[in-house]
Amino acid sequence: MRLTTREYICYELVIKKSKFSFYFSKYILLDMNHFFYTLLTTLFFIGALKAPVAASELDQIVQVTLKKGWRKENGTHIAALQITLAPGWKTYWRQPGDTGIPPKFDFSGSENLTILDVIYPAPQITWQDSYRSFVYFGNVIFPILIRPEATGTATLHGNIDIGVCKEICIPVSFEVDTTLTAINQEDTLIKKSLNAKPQVGFGRVICEFKPVLDGIQISLYLTVAEPEIQHAVVEVGNPKLSIEKPKISQFGNQLKIVSNVITPTGRLVFITRRDVVTTIFSEQTVTEFSGCNSP
Repeated sequence: MRLTTREYICYELVIKKSKFSFYFSKYILLDMNHFFYTLLTTLFFIGALKAPVAASELDQIVQVTLKKGWRKENGTHIAALQITLAPGWKTYWRQPGDTGIPPKFDFSGSENLTILDVIYPAPQITWQDSYRSFVYFGNVIFPILIRPEATGTATLHGNIDIGVCKEICIPVSFEVDTTLTAINQEDTLIKKSLNAKPQVGFGRVICEFKPVLDGIQISLYLTVAEPEIQHAVVEVGNPKLSIEKPKISQFGNQLKIVSNVITPTGRLVFITRRDVVTTIFSEQTVTEFSGCNSP
């Protein structure tokens, strides 16, 4: 087995009672059978620091707020989570790519409402050496579709875990909440973000599965309108599974996407066809296909 290593150093900022302490972490990416495993070795040296980093310093890097949004005539409420980053800093899409920290949004502490969906705007693609990431810079807004209960005050409460990176990467956690009222005036920034989500893909997506070393291979076949698809992302509804960077082949409007789903144990796993999400990126558009069908 061929084994190559690349070594990355970053500092992790951990929130503790409104103060922040540094940890030293070494990330080693191992290229095993064309799949990158991440090993994390953490060495604590808090005592070497003369003073903790003030919360105000993190505020200069990232701020997270909830936007109240508005109530539609059908009763659905559209709120949003807004992340504002300092120049040069980035955060990640739900599928971060070869490197990065995916966001985790937990709204289970909310009262008198049901979360219908969280909308992710289409990300940018960045490269560092040969590693691809799907990211957001500056100001990103995630619309939240909500169904309030008929009675009682609707309170939106979120525990937010994200990663922000520049020369260093910082995993941070936020706790935010707001009260939702039945206002009808639309928020133009939230509407703009709703319009920035990937286009809905139409047409039949065919998927085939076969066992491979350490997991299962998924092959997807679809018809596309774009002349040249540059990137693709495959998701299978289970964040614990690692998915290799897909290989793309296109002949006219016929697209084939092949990727290996690597399991923690190396054994086969059950993947439901309706959970497969395929996102394709052309130079001009991002299109998302939900589900796939047997041949």
